[in-house]
Amino acid sequence: MAIKERINKDFVQARKDHDTLKTNVLRIIKSHFDAYQIDNQKEMTEEEEINYILKEQKQTEEAIDFSEKANRDDLVKENQEKLAIISSYLPRMMSKEEIKEYLVEKGVPSLSMKDAMKVAMSELNGKAEKRNISQVVKELLNK
Repeated sequence: MAIKERINKDFVQARKDHDTLKTNVLRIIKSHFDAYQIDNQKEMTEEEEINYILKEQKQTEEAIDFSEKANRDDLVKENQEKLAIISSYLPRMMSKEEIKEYLVEKGVPSLSMKDAMKVAMSELNGKAEKRNISQVVKELLNK
């Protein structure tokens, strides 16, 4: 089942269950998907959906950090619950070892930094976290 379909189905169920937090989180994601479709006259690709959800995940992690620094335990708890909901819609991300194996297989260690990053980001976009991809490429090229 596609991500958008799962979100729509879970949104309806969350409303029936009176799960306010889940309803609100899914409403934000759903409205972004719908706005994209209206603005661009086409559906988002699965890669674009994943990238948007990754962006939401990163913003929520930043909100948790900010809440912890402000000693707001209530907001920390709420954002951690929100993060769990958001993360459940992401596919499993590749580990650093899996990224390394994949990039070695693709011949990345023999490329320049610019070309290596271009290959790595285009091949692994939505399959691994960008900071992990960047770290692995740097490690491979520094050897």
